[in-house]
Amino acid sequence: MISLNRFSRAMAVLLAVAIVGCSKVADTDSSSEGWVPYDGMMPVATEAHHYFAVPFMEVLESPASGALEIAANGAVTSIYHSAEDAKVVEIASAALRDDIERVTGLRASVSTDTPQSASAILVGTVGQSPLIDGLVDAGKIDVAAIKGKWEAYTAAVVDNPLPGVERGLVIAGSDRRGTAFGVFGLSESIGVSPWHFWGDVPAPQKPSLYIAGSHTQHSPGVKYRGIFINDEDWGFQPWAANTFEPEVGNIGPRTYATVFELVLRLYGNVIWPAMHEFPVKSTPFYEIPENKVVADNYAIVISTSHHEPMLTNSHEYDEDIHGPYDYWSNRDRIFDFWQDRVKETADYENIYTIGMRGRRDEGMMAPEGTTNEEKAAKIQNTIIPDQRSMIANFVHPTPSDVPQIFIPYKETLVQYQSGLKLPEDVIILWPDDNHGYIRQLSTPEESARSGGSGVYYHMQYWGVPRSYLWFHSTPLGMTHSEMLKAWDFNAHNIWINNVGDIKPYEIGTEFFMRLARNPEAFRNFDQHEYLTQWAARTFGNEYADAIAAILGDYYRLNIVKRPEQLDLNNSGFSHVENGDEAQQRLDAFADLTARANGVYEQLPASHKPAFYEMVLYSVRASDLINQKVLLAERSRLWEIQGRAATVSSAAKAQAAQKALLEEVRFYNKENANGKWDGMVSPMPLSELPNWAHDTQRAWTMPEVGDYNPGSEAGLGVMVEGSSEPLNDNPAELPTFSRPADASHFIDIFNRGDEALSWTAEPSEPWINLSQTRGVYDVRIWVSIDWAKAPYDNAVSGAITVTGAGSTRTINLNAYNPEGLELAALPDAVEHNGVTGLLAVDFKARKDLDNGTGWRRVSQATASGDGMTIQPVTAPTIDLDNLAQSSPSLSYDFYAYNTGAATIYTQTLPTHKLTSGHKGLRYAISLNGDKPRIVDIHADEYTEAWNANTLRAAAIGVTKHQIAAPGLQTIQVWMVDAGVMLEKFTVKVE
Repeated sequence: MISLNRFSRAMAVLLAVAIVGCSKVADTDSSSEGWVPYDGMMPVATEAHHYFAVPFMEVLESPASGALEIAANGAVTSIYHSAEDAKVVEIASAALRDDIERVTGLRASVSTDTPQSASAILVGTVGQSPLIDGLVDAGKIDVAAIKGKWEAYTAAVVDNPLPGVERGLVIAGSDRRGTAFGVFGLSESIGVSPWHFWGDVPAPQKPSLYIAGSHTQHSPGVKYRGIFINDEDWGFQPWAANTFEPEVGNIGPRTYATVFELVLRLYGNVIWPAMHEFPVKSTPFYEIPENKVVADNYAIVISTSHHEPMLTNSHEYDEDIHGPYDYWSNRDRIFDFWQDRVKETADYENIYTIGMRGRRDEGMMAPEGTTNEEKAAKIQNTIIPDQRSMIANFVHPTPSDVPQIFIPYKETLVQYQSGLKLPEDVIILWPDDNHGYIRQLSTPEESARSGGSGVYYHMQYWGVPRSYLWFHSTPLGMTHSEMLKAWDFNAHNIWINNVGDIKPYEIGTEFFMRLARNPEAFRNFDQHEYLTQWAARTFGNEYADAIAAILGDYYRLNIVKRPEQLDLNNSGFSHVENGDEAQQRLDAFADLTARANGVYEQLPASHKPAFYEMVLYSVRASDLINQKVLLAERSRLWEIQGRAATVSSAAKAQAAQKALLEEVRFYNKENANGKWDGMVSPMPLSELPNWAHDTQRAWTMPEVGDYNPGSEAGLGVMVEGSSEPLNDNPAELPTFSRPADASHFIDIFNRGDEALSWTAEPSEPWINLSQTRGVYDVRIWVSIDWAKAPYDNAVSGAITVTGAGSTRTINLNAYNPEGLELAALPDAVEHNGVTGLLAVDFKARKDLDNGTGWRRVSQATASGDGMTIQPVTAPTIDLDNLAQSSPSLSYDFYAYNTGAATIYTQTLPTHKLTSGHKGLRYAISLNGDKPRIVDIHADEYTEAWNANTLRAAAIGVTKHQIAAPGLQTIQVWMVDAGVMLEKFTVKVE
């Protein structure tokens, strides 16, 4: 049985506050609401969009009235803490000493002796530090606002705090982490980035530091906030094993200490340790005894992932020793395996994962034919009671006082939905679908449970439909949209972020942790403003806006198709349609890389390593991956078309692959003097089974085209919209229209080795060609001089291309009706039967009387900003009263054609909000026809879900009729909250 003295020592902080759900009113626009935290401590409002407000007093570089001199004139103030306080207080004090030295070059002393100096920094935990308790008893500091709270702290400059000390800076925490957060708040205030180690961000150089005033920091919004190091086979593990901690040869306590400090500097408190077994084995966390000691020293709570119950690592279980991992046939041995770990860790602060899945991230073993209902019953009636008995016997006699999580991940959600009942106090950790879209949140009944809920979120993933393991490509706006939705559905108790190898997920990791600490500060989020503030803090104001714009474009380009998910055979970007989608993508990446390179060249040498590893590497690498895939694809098309330049496109693709691998080498071997060697470690496909090849897609060279041209020149012509070269029959360009004023292209190319001399001649003076003669392959852009073109609904013309003894004819038509007033047209006008409208470009918006309505959300879709219902907790609309009771948006567009029309409504591919919602539905009407009800929810692993995740969009399709040309109106209504509208595409048949 447990020693209660031992328990009280190890778990006092954990039990200081009971976990209860926050209450939140949701009958108005949620942007105007407050929140009630679990321990009753209200946050201090922050200035709108001040995302990097330092949670401490401002540190000055010159003296001020009542200020304490931290460092100046070659002298530095000493740091004092009590020997009786938690180990993390000593660690944080030492880190503060190092941070002051990083900034000023002056090294403070850290001591547990009685302060003797005229000025002092006094650090400690209320109730654990005699130093702090003495100040409280003497009336020198007031801790009433934080006493008994969770991870709160107060700081103040105090005159004569102790005999012989004329002025002191007191930092007092409500618990051990609160104290550490207060110390790291001071570090942040003096200018030290949380990423000084993990991101190589240099500290600013300041000759002197002064501080005055006071600050009280409220408890964090989400109680447990942390990261999961996962899929570490090709980054974190080889870096730790071979570069940082070779004496262990794996991920050991020295590596984890750096991670724990990062988590504390980001004001987090929990970690799921690395746990992979294949293809590179990470040593299980508890197999190195020092790991758990270091975690406790840093006050980091240890928990484990969805298939690692009771703090056991999945590959610690050896079936040759313990038997099959089957609770039906081998209950006793599995019970003992779990219980041994509970005994080992009883003295530490943990969150226990309960329930059971298969050992290798798969469904639990069960007798053949076992239904989900039977599996749910086994978990509910046998497995969880067994696990809680271990907690009762070795951790605390009342298991409800010890935090436990149940993660309804993959098939476990189906079992939960099949009737699995959990103990009231267990936290439900709702997962996303591994691609950033939360599968389900709490119903009112689930929210009322004392255990409440949280979210397990992914910024990277190994699995179906395709992995994305190497780059952070989820826009912050998407993460914000999903996580604030979770917050509004009372997922307040734990947020875990799967950050892979930590690098290169630095920006996303910090964003997630800042959001978790105070979600209410992120109402009306502005992604560009956040990134601007991040860049200003990290690289200086001079480059901040440019860096934010670079990152915004990086996310926008890569979320459409993540670099790791580009199909090597079919990219999905046409080389002939819509002005050559592939080339437009290549051009956008080229521009992005040029801008990022320009910033890199201007930065001082001290900041280049940080910029490279957090920004430039991902920009360059994603550009090069797109180059090799798209140029290889182009070379295969050109081979079919018989272009002599096929080998040139193939060579460019191969050069991109070579340059990509050079970026990997530079990242590992040269940037930051090779500090991160091994952090990007692609693996040859020959070392992996076929089913794992998907993980290396980013580094795999696609097949290229090969064409052996004849010796004589040969004329080849291809027009936009067709991949087939012209023959003796004329081809036709897409229609030109005056409202769209678009250009279309003609490719002229050589089929042979000899030089090709060609000419292009328009039949009419109003047809403009970007080039009319040449001797090289060229893309001619065709446009219309509308001032010269005659009026008609179908003005015709032609272009004749001649070369190498051949002639090709391209016909065209231009839509130029007389009397058309362009100024009177809406922005959206049909062009070649297609009209596109962004969801944010609505003409009219109708809200409900209580303020419920569609609101703009920053960078929450693949196209950019989206429109969604606020508050997201608004109830589902009664379909029988749709027009009167539902908020709506209206859009106008101009159509020339009539007949059958299809509206493709593109949305964020998230899921229905709760099990109580019938779907994720909207209603849509064209020109007042009967509203069509569309449900965009797609169950995980279905064909629709596969398609949605790979394009970062769900698409609703509705059929309508356009009776007459002219102005058309689309109206969209809310049915279920949670829909995030992106854009509409109308196609007229």
